[in-house]
Amino acid sequence: MKSVEFLGSSGVGKTYMYHKLFNAYTQSKYLNVRQACIRAAINLEITFGFNRQTLYNILFGSKVFEKKKYGLSKMILMNHHNNWKEVVNCKISWELFNNYLASEKRNEVVAKRTANFDRCVCLHGALKSTLNESHVVVYDEGALHHHHGLKSSITANYSLNEIKQDDILNPDAVVFFDLPFEDHMSRVLERKAKGINTFSHGPLSNKALEAYVANDVIAYKEKINALKMLKVPVLHVNAGENEQDNLEKINVFLDNLTYYA
Repeated sequence: MKSVEFLGSSGVGKTYMYHKLFNAYTQSKYLNVRQACIRAAINLEITFGFNRQTLYNILFGSKVFEKKKYGLSKMILMNHHNNWKEVVNCKISWELFNNYLASEKRNEVVAKRTANFDRCVCLHGALKSTLNESHVVVYDEGALHHHHGLKSSITANYSLNEIKQDDILNPDAVVFFDLPFEDHMSRVLERKAKGINTFSHGPLSNKALEAYVANDVIAYKEKINALKMLKVPVLHVNAGENEQDNLEKINVFLDNLTYYA
């Protein structure tokens, strides 16, 4: 399975473009997370004996639960294996992540960030183990989005060969969304006015919010520079440019990945 991550600082518009992409290109060969989970759940071998897993499979095959297929498919995948993290090489990414969180004094933020990263690693492990090499899965807010602490200075502590073994730090490609800071800040404030907040900066306002967004943008650019150093293909998208042009550019980029899958 090939994996692609949509990356960008909070409020830049990556999730909006993610949904727009899959609405515009319904016959694409690459999969969004919903499609990937459903396909992976179908591919799983059903075990004998009546248990919770069997019940999920029965419900999954029922037309009555058609609209619930995504949620059921994730339940089927997560319950099929006790610990999907065992199939993902993520030793270095966890070390970087924990080093980053060591300076975070807010326990609720540490718990939330850890849970988000852990959940995404498990899902990636489930999909990677279940889908075949021809599948290209595109993540919005995947494991790399929820990962913190990746910088170009990583090579001071680990060899390139060691880093390249880490599944989370080496997606097959990345689509990076960026904006001039003034435009980015305007979008963040617009979202906040609509009541859309993230747990990390929801309580912030004025200068504190501006400082948080500025630091988040810097952290993302450091992450992207590190990925480029690791030879991960990165498509840079100016989220303020023409939407249709951006969608076409992303689609061509992803189609090229499916061609070589």
